[in-house]
Amino acid sequence: MIAALLSGTAGVAPLRVLGLQVQCTPGAVEANCAAAAELIRAHPGHRLYVLPELSATGYFDSVLGALDEYAQPADGSIATFFGDVAREARAFVCYGFLRRVGERTTICQAVAGPDGSQVLAYDKMHLCDMGACSEVGYGCSRGDALGTFEVDGVRVGLSICYDIRFPELFRRLAWDEGCDLVLHPSAFIRDATFPCYHQMCTVRAVENGIYFLSVNHGGEEFGDSIAVPPWIGPVPGLGAELAPTSLGTEVGVLPLTVDPAALEAVRASYPYRRDVNPLLRPASRPSEGRALD
Repeated sequence: MIAALLSGTAGVAPLRVLGLQVQCTPGAVEANCAAAAELIRAHPGHRLYVLPELSATGYFDSVLGALDEYAQPADGSIATFFGDVAREARAFVCYGFLRRVGERTTICQAVAGPDGSQVLAYDKMHLCDMGACSEVGYGCSRGDALGTFEVDGVRVGLSICYDIRFPELFRRLAWDEGCDLVLHPSAFIRDATFPCYHQMCTVRAVENGIYFLSVNHGGEEFGDSIAVPPWIGPVPGLGAELAPTSLGTEVGVLPLTVDPAALEAVRASYPYRRDVNPLLRPASRPSEGRALD
């Protein structure tokens, strides 16, 4: 039973990931992209680099109010730029931009692979229309498909900012899609909802037995990017205590190592997937039986 839970991590080496908490200038696409590239070059040796939501344009009302000016197709100049950066770094690079899809505009997080190709373009599934956010009012469209990709045997899922408030998404990514790491690029502004930020990240990691990396923008209105392991505290058989790490508001980097040994130990000791009531396992998800039985 436990072997079925752990089979996805067998033989997989630790994965080195780096979150990039950058501070963007509104609408300055070339300058914002160049600054991100310099930060990647300054911290070589990671396999996956993660930038925040709308890292190319910045997350500002002036940007969202000019969708026609800033939106690009998935294979536009921003994709070309980060494809070149990923090829140079020999790594995966996850970056954010406004995506034009026909007559629609989405908030997109794309991933460039080490060969420069685009391996994923995920459109934000939940649009924020509360607090200091008004994505719906500005005319953004929501996505309708999950976003997953693989890095050296590690299955990675994508979410964007407001997505975090919908636990169903993370159940799907972790339990159905087999993700061991979920990325959460954000523009989490310090409004009335901000005090819940770290608590939600921690819960999503622990309840699903996954690593969780939330990368926010830098600056006084944002900040506090956080990397969360699949458990907080001691884990039987692991010989170490696990704990989250986070940044302040300044520009900086946040490393995370996805350790298969930690995933195995956590899932063996805290078998939520095994113990979930069968009534909560939808029949429409046949892959879930393989992960949970």
